[in-house]
Amino acid sequence: MSVRPIILAEDNDRLRRLYSDMLESAGFKVMHASDGEKAISLLHKVVHPQLIILDVMMPRLDGIETCARIRKMQGLRPCPILFLTALDNPETILECLSAGGDDYLVKTAPLTEVIERVQYWSRKGTIEEGAERRKKAIRELEAIQSGTSDFSSAKVAEDVSNDQAILDQIADFIKNTDGAFTEKEQSFYRFGYLVGLVNACIKNLNRSDARFNRLVRNLVYKTGFVDRKEIEALLDNYERIVNQSQFQAGWKHGQDVAAEISVPTGDAEAAIP
Repeated sequence: MSVRPIILAEDNDRLRRLYSDMLESAGFKVMHASDGEKAISLLHKVVHPQLIILDVMMPRLDGIETCARIRKMQGLRPCPILFLTALDNPETILECLSAGGDDYLVKTAPLTEVIERVQYWSRKGTIEEGAERRKKAIRELEAIQSGTSDFSSAKVAEDVSNDQAILDQIADFIKNTDGAFTEKEQSFYRFGYLVGLVNACIKNLNRSDARFNRLVRNLVYKTGFVDRKEIEALLDNYERIVNQSQFQAGWKHGQDVAAEISVPTGDAEAAIP
């Protein structure tokens, strides 16, 4: 059981109870608040919580401002901060990360995924690595925004919806064909296979696109095709892994079979992203 508690701030009573019960059943101690100001007041009782979960939209003090204030309070001993959001669009994610957040949880995600993300951040002994990841993600999101500034928010929402629909089709395909894989296919091979499928089915997507990590991570959570405990390390070390023969073999396999998924595919002969 976690020695230090988690602080959970969510203004919706039903969701607050749901997440609290779920986390406590997983072995965590939870202190909850109904808004940002109450969450900050809890930090006077618990100076160094295990981590903090903040709903983005809350009365009195929203999650973005709450996060910024907490970061100033914590000084040199910050803890991970995760956001709860209803829509994982680039604008919202950029706001969360810029305020000092480390990760985000989509409210529509299965509860098992929420638990796994919380467990991951609870295991980290330091968030220095998370700070570097945050800076990199912010740069990628800012690049996306500058490149799509002429598009309406409706277009962004449509793109997110289209990505999710394609991701669901890829996930179904993986679940239906997983029996063809055996234990001999190592993590790098399976990771390459997933990347090959995603790259072939979603046009104009490459490693520099901020959607890449989100799509591959979500696919892992949906299918379990790659060990969920390994996905962050695989994504963080992508530039090194992409040159491994196992990854490249898996990537080619994913590209070759992508045509069997009933979505428009990109160029199967494209270079590995």
